[in-house]
Formats: sequence, structure tokens, C-alpha cells
Amino acid sequence: MEEGRTKTSGRYVNKSLGRALAVLDVFQSSADRLTATQIARHLGLRYVGTLYPILATLENGGYLVRDNHKRYALGLKFLERANLVLQRLDLRDAAQETLREIAQRHSVNTHLAVLYEHTVMYLQREEGYPSVIIKEVVGQRVPAYCTALGKVLLAALDEQVLNDYLSSAVLTPLTPYTITDAARLTEELKRVREQGYAVDNEEFHEGSLCVAAPVRDYQGKVIAAVSLSVPKPLAAGGGLAQLIETIQEAGTTISSRLGYSVPECDCTADRCVDDKH
Repeated sequence: MEEGRTKTSGRYVNKSLGRALAVLDVFQSSADRLTATQIARHLGLRYVGTLYPILATLENGGYLVRDNHKRYALGLKFLERANLVLQRLDLRDAAQETLREIAQRHSVNTHLAVLYEHTVMYLQREEGYPSVIIKEVVGQRVPAYCTALGKVLLAALDEQVLNDYLSSAVLTPLTPYTITDAARLTEELKRVREQGYAVDNEEFHEGSLCVAAPVRDYQGKVIAAVSLSVPKPLAAGGGLAQLIETIQEAGTTISSRLGYSVPECDCTADRCVDDKH
């Protein structure tokens, strides 16, 4: 049996879905375009007519396409789904070394997360400082509006999507410092977008400070965020500026491993005018 797979009891197997999956398995590099008759032959079916509802359903869903010669081929929907899986796998691989090095060198806890249904979902955690806030973190979801990771991810949303979120989100106060006003959160996210990082100053958990930065894919799109968190006293003085610099460098490093090229900076003596820096 292949690693990561378990055998399911036959009474739970849907035969129609099984037949559809068998159709998809027929396609190979040596047989990437097949007629319905050829598919039926591969499956050992005597009557091709039984395949037509399955083929039509798969075509309608984008999993198969049909050319002018009535030959079927795998559709782009597979590429879309594969990219989602590969993106997650590549993302964790690209981030792990950097997050672990920062956690150990600075005695902080580092995280990698994505936006999932307008909540933050953790993909990875490296612990360099004992914490009781979140123990088992991978796969856990937390609110986006009151976390540094969430602010980075929300700030990267399209304007309409973000407006829909802000108009429907319930901004429950988790601490006395949680932002619960939509207008104030809007301004906060605008600031995050401009400065390239976010800060959670005891908004999610009292006594804890967290800073986060975006992770971009090869097209420059924000696909995740990385953060580091510490007890707030450790960020006193000039500590916060150092933490911000560290996490921004981490975001850039991980992004570069995913194929992102940092734009050349067109700077003046006073400030960098490239808002991606």
C-alpha cells in the first residue's frame, strides 16, 4: 500500500465516482487524447454509451476537454488543483530553514500561515521560546483581524474582497487592545500595505507581541505570511525595529526561493519610493 493512503471499506465506495476516476486514470503521456470508444476499450467496457454521462460531467467541470475530432484530453482544472498542492508543499519547504534559523538565533517563535476562508491557517511553526499561547499550531485557524499574520494577508486582498470581509466580519475583542472598529481596521491595513509589515501589539494575546511580513510567489502575489512572536518586554527599546527587519528579511528570502525577484529600488535620500520594500 502506498505511503499516506489507507484502504476504504467497499461499502463506502461510490461506483459512479470510481468509474469517473478510472476514466481519468486512462490518460497517459502516450495516450493523452482519446475518443470515447478508445476510453471504453481501455476500461474493458462493451458499451460506450455508459460512459457518456461521466464524460459529459467531467467535461462540464473542466476536468476533461474535447476537441473538434471528439477526442478527450485532461483539462486545465487539474493544473489549477495541482498548483494549489504544489504551492503548499513548496511553500513549507522554502520557509522551514529560514524560520528555524530565526527561531534559534533570536529565541523567538516563528510561523508560516495562509488565509483560509478569511481566517489565518498555520502551516508551520518553529519554536525558540517556550509558549503556552498555541501549542499544536499546524492546521489551527485563528482570527485574521487581530493577528499580525492576518493583517498582512488581509492587506493583500483585492479591494472588493476586502470590503466584503470588513462589512461582514465580527470583530470580537480578544484583549483590551483588539481593534474592533472596521474603519480603524481599514486604516491599519492601509498602513500595513504601505510599510510592508504588520504588528500585533497584544491584540490577540495579552503580553505577546508579533510582527509579520508577506511571502510572495514568482508573480509577486502575496500567497502567505511569516511572523515571529515574543513576550512584549523583549521588544522594548529598539527591539521592535530589529524584529521587524528580521521578519521582513525572512519574507524576502522565502519569496526568492519561490521565484520572486525583488524589484530594483528607486530610492531618494529620504525614503524608498517602492512600496514593496
